[in-house]
Amino acid sequence: MKSRKRGVRKEDEFLSTMEKVMKFIVRHRETAIFIGIGFVLGCGLLVYYLSQGERENPQAELLQTQAIGMLSVGRLQDAEKVLVQLTDNFQNTRPGKIGLYYLGVIKYHSGKFAEALDYFDKFLTLQKRDYLLVPSALFGAGCAAEGLKDYERALGYYQKLIRDKKSKFYLMGLLAYGRVNGILGHTDEARQALNELLKKDPPRSIAADARFYLGYFNK
Repeated sequence: MKSRKRGVRKEDEFLSTMEKVMKFIVRHRETAIFIGIGFVLGCGLLVYYLSQGERENPQAELLQTQAIGMLSVGRLQDAEKVLVQLTDNFQNTRPGKIGLYYLGVIKYHSGKFAEALDYFDKFLTLQKRDYLLVPSALFGAGCAAEGLKDYERALGYYQKLIRDKKSKFYLMGLLAYGRVNGILGHTDEARQALNELLKKDPPRSIAADARFYLGYFNK
């Protein structure tokens, strides 16, 4: 009986600790994706307008400009309506693909993780090459999968993200990859990824999180 009580107590302590870790993860994930959004808002349009291979569509570009203007001042609901119109009518244009990405962002921050994941997947299916938005969408999809507690699926997105070590999202992706491996019980892989991350002299906030997870997964 005493043995069983000790086992229950240890299980309760473990669940309590994991709950605290998950709350920390959620806070970190939202901060990280907001950083990505800010960066994309500043650079995403420039990247697409400088790219080649797709015909321009003035009407689609106008809707895109309207939506991003609304996003920049926090009018998410209005932006969503415009983006839905954009993606329904011009999905195969450059602005239409960008619209799918931003709908994923909006749905994620509304807590609608399944819808966010669907939009990110649609974007990634249509847009194969973009050094900024593709890795950002992979990161967003991983975050959405984590929101659904589908950690195996999240890990798959992060694996794809960290293949490109030159990506602007590589360090955040490596942190997420290590963290999710640890959550899944793959502690050796988690420690390896987090140690590799620390060797790259990441920004202070990312390094602090990596050390936090290393300390936890080393227990």
